[in-house]
Amino acid sequence: MQVKTAQKMPGDLGLPWLGRVRQVVATEGFGLLEDYHHYGPVFKSNFLGHRAAVLIGPEANRKVLQEGGERLSSYHGWGPFTEHIFGQPMMLQDGEQHRRTRRLMAPAFHGTAIASYVQTMQQILDEGFSAWPGQQNIPIHQECRKLALVIGIRLLLGVQAEGQVQQIEYWYSHLLAGATAVLRLGGPYTTYGRALRARCQLQELLDQIVAERQRQGKLAESHDALGLFLSAVDGQGESLPRAQIIDELLHLVNGAHFTTATALTWALVELAARPEWRQRLRYELKEVIGEGPIQVTHLRQLTQMSWFLKEIERFYSPAGAVIFRGVREEFNFADYRIPAGWLVVVSPFVTHRMSELFAEPGCFNPDRFAPPREEDRKDSFTLVGFGAGPHVCIGREFALMELKIAISILLTRFEWSITPDDSAVTPLFFPARARDRLRASFFSLSKQVN
Repeated sequence: MQVKTAQKMPGDLGLPWLGRVRQVVATEGFGLLEDYHHYGPVFKSNFLGHRAAVLIGPEANRKVLQEGGERLSSYHGWGPFTEHIFGQPMMLQDGEQHRRTRRLMAPAFHGTAIASYVQTMQQILDEGFSAWPGQQNIPIHQECRKLALVIGIRLLLGVQAEGQVQQIEYWYSHLLAGATAVLRLGGPYTTYGRALRARCQLQELLDQIVAERQRQGKLAESHDALGLFLSAVDGQGESLPRAQIIDELLHLVNGAHFTTATALTWALVELAARPEWRQRLRYELKEVIGEGPIQVTHLRQLTQMSWFLKEIERFYSPAGAVIFRGVREEFNFADYRIPAGWLVVVSPFVTHRMSELFAEPGCFNPDRFAPPREEDRKDSFTLVGFGAGPHVCIGREFALMELKIAISILLTRFEWSITPDDSAVTPLFFPARARDRLRASFFSLSKQVN
């Protein structure tokens, strides 16, 4: 079959320069899903003046995320949209630079290090959740963000900065608003200008924290990510540059609280609407944990909770709707020739909504991951909410551990209701607006029994 140029792809390039970025960012993937239904699994688009080939499905995910090699670049994919705000963390690195950074950062997210985080997570969540019963109309997403931020600050930075949480959250809110701002105009009254000031303030805070940790010493004995980053050295005895560490922290703390809080928020919504799943998970918790504290070994045994969280990952894609790569050398896919200079875009969100992969993809059903269905086992690039390949999210286990601990505590201690109910808030086009409307009321299980 004759190979066609990318220009021959079906699709819509959108408005001049702006392209289709608003449809993707504002709808968190639903706009892209509409394009998929209209054009099929391969189509062209345009993001802020960058022409893109959007490739949908497991084979596209494999080709781009695993087999792209030197032809595709994470830096040239993400850089135009995020470098101006987040610098050059590992997500924006390629080749040997990326492999070296990942090797140096990995010990903080695996093995004994990540197991040591359980007690601190449990303590912070216990204390935070204790304040919820008795309050009415809790803005649940905002409260989840605050708790996840406290955990991120304590376990990623190694400091207790609860008094600064509100200020840090304020800076990150401006930072994210600036990352998606269409007009990058500086100045005190613009969204982008406020984001740049927030970035400077966060960098200054992180620089002070790094300096203090280096002054304290004993970094190799740390029980937090920053200490382990600072103590890690490569085969030549070289460590990560200080500026690199600050970029990594800026990005990690952002992901650790916004992504995790979004996943936890939707988990609370789904559990509030599904008493049978609350009952199933409570029974599993009783069987696995009993009355004692949560241990890391318990978390691995919570099989049904793992199915539930996989369905949160599939249905909501809290880590993001799209993954970008820049084309450095001509890249062929599905009889199309995609030239250097274009972007290639894959979408976890749209892949997760493909009826060829997931039965009734518009329905929330964790049992799709239980034997014998195991719909994610059809192809290892079917469920890719945390990415895949060499750039798979390094904090995946950290996030899942935090979510399992949070849900375990909430199910053991509380009942809750959420308004509007799930039929009114399940995102049809603008998920962020739905999240911000959510209000929750929590009730102690012991009080309900009495």
